[in-house]
Amino acid sequence: MTIRQALQQIEYPINYKKFSKTFKKIKKSERRFFIKLLKVYCTEINTHEKVHYASASKLNLNQHGLIILLDNRLLLIHSKERAKVIHFDQIKFNMINAIDFERADDDEFNNEEYGSLFLKVERKNMGAKNYNIRGILKKDLPELTEFIKMKMSS
Repeated sequence: MTIRQALQQIEYPINYKKFSKTFKKIKKSERRFFIKLLKVYCTEINTHEKVHYASASKLNLNQHGLIILLDNRLLLIHSKERAKVIHFDQIKFNMINAIDFERADDDEFNNEEYGSLFLKVERKNMGAKNYNIRGILKKDLPELTEFIKMKMSS
């Protein structure tokens, strides 16, 4: 089972403790990579905190990882497969200025099943940062966008 298949089988929202156990179902070659990512953000998440959505994604063309939506923030954890450097971004929903999505994607996900999520995030003492998160299922994009917009306004 791949990481994408394992994450699609989960019924959200789910406790983080149960969510982290889904990685045991994944084939070993992928599991090592995602356990490396899991170790980075496991200290940031309370074991009883709810995960509202998670998906395998690509932050740019050569880094892949996870996008995780929690109660009050969004986590982006990405890395190259064999690299030791892991990019971890924790984005509070109230810091997001703009959000949009695109259902068509021109990179390696050519089977018309995946789309992109665009975020514009304000940073302290800096300008805004733009994120283009690719590889999210098209059918999840409208619901995901509405969830983030709802959290942005509250």
